Amino acid sequence: MTVRIAGEERIVSAGDKFDVPAGTPHEMWTTGEPARALWQVRPALRTQTFFETIWGLAGDGKLNSKGAPGILQGALLAQEYSDVFRLTKPPRPVQKVAFALLAPIARLRGHRGRYDRYSGPQAR
Repeated sequence: MTVRIAGEERIVSAGDKFDVPAGTPHEMWTTGEPARALWQVRPALRTQTFFETIWGLAGDGKLNSKGAPGILQGALLAQEYSDVFRLTKPPRPVQKVAFALLAPIARLRGHRGRYDRYSGPQAR
């Protein structure tokens, strides 16, 4: 698996460990063979629900070939989970304006930031 943390890229193999400091831009990907990783987020906050949503959308065929949702679903997810994830592009002020405009349209079109079918009923 390849990881890029704060612009520094490296290849990790079975048994390797690494930390991503809070607020640090990072990305991970595989080329070729599938990989498994044990990932811990502390504090976890709503990270699990975010990933359940992404994996659920993927399982339903609602992500593109690069594993990304469409612009409306993506804008809604980015706004909904901005407390646990932030995109590195476009710049943050542009994101805030764009997502504020697109998220209500996404909701009107039936998109959600969380789905019971992926994460179970939400606790009240």
